[in-house]
Amino acid sequence: MNNLIFSKVKSIRPMGIKKTIDLEVNHKDHNFYANKILTSNSHSVSYSALAAISIYLKFKYPQQFFLSLLKMTKHEPDPIGEISKIEKELDCFKIKLLPPHLIKSKEEFSIEENDIRFGLLSVKGISEKTITAVNQFRGEFKNKFDIFETASQVSLNIGVLCSLIQAGALDGSFKQSRSKLVYEAQLWNILTAREKVKAKLLGETYEYDLVKILLHLKESNDENGKPYIKDSRLETLRTKAHPYKEIYQINSKSESFANWFYENSIIGYSVKNKLRDVFLSKKDDLVFIKDISQFAEKDEVSFIGVIKEVKSGVSREKKTRYFKMQISDETGSINTMIFSEKINEMQSLNNKMPKEEDIVIVIGQKFGDSVFARTVAIQTHKVYTKLSQLKAEKNS
Repeated sequence: MNNLIFSKVKSIRPMGIKKTIDLEVNHKDHNFYANKILTSNSHSVSYSALAAISIYLKFKYPQQFFLSLLKMTKHEPDPIGEISKIEKELDCFKIKLLPPHLIKSKEEFSIEENDIRFGLLSVKGISEKTITAVNQFRGEFKNKFDIFETASQVSLNIGVLCSLIQAGALDGSFKQSRSKLVYEAQLWNILTAREKVKAKLLGETYEYDLVKILLHLKESNDENGKPYIKDSRLETLRTKAHPYKEIYQINSKSESFANWFYENSIIGYSVKNKLRDVFLSKKDDLVFIKDISQFAEKDEVSFIGVIKEVKSGVSREKKTRYFKMQISDETGSINTMIFSEKINEMQSLNNKMPKEEDIVIVIGQKFGDSVFARTVAIQTHKVYTKLSQLKAEKNS
């Protein structure tokens, strides 16, 4: 026992239901040593007691239980991933994880009637350093120009403001889509103080559409008969605004997918749209992954999901090539296998092999708790959250 080896656990992944061995050691210290691990019966008893207490609290006080779990996610290596897992389970207890809201959200997750409200500190891009500016910024706003201006006055980073918009924190307040609001926030950020004052005066007339207002100012003169925006200034605005406009045009082509993508990236789950619902217009027989278990053996199924893990190799028995994917949607995960010549067909169809985080539509047959695919199609929807992403795409 003098040469014990201690090591860190690098990763843990769920293995499902497996057979295990329960050891009881007939020794006064109740310790045993196996596979370089020292453990004890008393340790096992402690974990059993903790598990029993946790189960009781989870089912007796589910709202408070999950609130505590959500508050602890900030200490995890992947907070957004942990929030995503918890949100899936909340549905079983008829509890909703309400989206972040500029007025209703507190810094931490909080109970709101029968549900739980998302905490602003857990929105990706908002840190403890920026929360002071966010709190100064929060308030009742008459229009979106007030929001843009207040954000600037309290030194709220434009990227943080855009993250809040993309996460849905301003939903229901304005007519414009999230993509348009982000574009206008970026556009407002490059206007002069004089241009902002004039835009505010024309706001109600043009329903606070900043693009329409700037087009009006281009054609209008001030009290001295001079253009509000000179040609040289207009060209400068166009040059600075062009990349943001390009991002808006790309993202607005599929607004529902852009919202789904932003929400999953920024808060860990989709508030309104499930991935399947976004793509139903493209393939109307898509099912949720959790519903595949209800299909009979060898039934054909079609579903869409995000690849979380890939593995390839050759089976020992039949010496057959295989490509294995673990694919997830908002309702669950499933192992998907594709074999032999179908792998080549998949690569030819997509001009590449699928990889982790690709979104794919799968058509195949159910076999046990897996799907044997005949078609795996990557869905190439480009969404940009940062200007740097667009620049990287152009330079690649």
